[in-house]
Amino acid sequence: MNKNLYSYIHIPFCDQKCGYCRFASIGSTQKFQISKYVHSLVDEVRTSPLTPLLQERGIGVFVPPSPVGEGIQGGGYLKSIYFGGGTPSVLELSQIKMILDTMESKYCFDPDIEITLETTPINVTKENLQNWKKLGINRISMGVQTLSTKSLDEIGRGNKGDIIQALDLLQERGIDNISLDFIIGLPYVEKGEIKKDIEYILDAYSFIKHISVYLLEEYYNEDKIIETKYDKVTYPDDWNKLGIKDEDYLAEYREIKKFLKSRGFHSYEISNFSQPGYECKHNQAYWNHSQIVAFGLGAYGYTNGVRYRNSDSFNEYYKREKKVQELSNSEDLFLEKIMFQLRTSGIEQSLYSQLDTNKINLFIKDGYLKEENSVIKLEDKGVLVMDYILKEII
Repeated sequence: MNKNLYSYIHIPFCDQKCGYCRFASIGSTQKFQISKYVHSLVDEVRTSPLTPLLQERGIGVFVPPSPVGEGIQGGGYLKSIYFGGGTPSVLELSQIKMILDTMESKYCFDPDIEITLETTPINVTKENLQNWKKLGINRISMGVQTLSTKSLDEIGRGNKGDIIQALDLLQERGIDNISLDFIIGLPYVEKGEIKKDIEYILDAYSFIKHISVYLLEEYYNEDKIIETKYDKVTYPDDWNKLGIKDEDYLAEYREIKKFLKSRGFHSYEISNFSQPGYECKHNQAYWNHSQIVAFGLGAYGYTNGVRYRNSDSFNEYYKREKKVQELSNSEDLFLEKIMFQLRTSGIEQSLYSQLDTNKINLFIKDGYLKEENSVIKLEDKGVLVMDYILKEII
């Protein structure tokens, strides 16, 4: 087993919670509330593991390394830290430092550790960038979503000027590992507008090396079930309710993917595009089933065959309540492996015998899947209903 670790740290606070956000977050920047949370999170890092089950399963990776410099006990290093949210950039410098100092006292940082901080444009200032860089933060993930001022105003995300100012500052401060998020399907955004936004930004700011493109959550509807008969898949007349509100969204996704490829970006996961060498280590860790230690409200982790999740209730989190699921049997691990492979490089031929090949062939015939070099991959329109496809073929 690979002894290397990756870490996710959840900061649930935002200047304002966006209407489309499904993550554990609140629109609050009250100093007392944030301070209480940060101290609780730091205590969680110091005292993990926090449940008898995790302790019983021998989660030795939580033991402080000794001696320093030889990695985690038994070998291995902490390869990445990802501050997600929420909006982690609302934290004061001293709070981020406290968290990182505690992490470094607990784990051996890899010499090339990647430390990502999610931020909004309004939190990108000269002072913040300078201080973040001093703390070792070497990757910034900024939520752009769209350059439409009307849409940004509707979802409470500032305006285009804030974004341009933030990009100017990022360019000046020399942080070259930058990721930008965009969303297809926001209100008041016309067909093709997100592609134009991405094109405009890459023309003006060539230092951007990573782009994430998401479809607005409401266009997915996992509760709707497509009726499946023995020898064919029957798609309902109101297909739009299953995730494709309009073919325009699928067309835009395709055009963005094509454009990014022309600029040297490759799609290493259905929503993520990067230039070579700028893939997000945190993302890859999840999809490669690597060991992840997670801290904070609602955070998910996976270590030594145990999947665990912190409560997304503040009261329960402060009481250290976790939901623990042991992934000890081959079926659990197989399901996760198929899901991760379908999102990334495709399902390996060696796994075909354990899947419903009749359904796979039907999805290939209907243009939702494709077989390429003995690997089953998603077609672009399959991206929109991937969860349904997974349910059918497993």
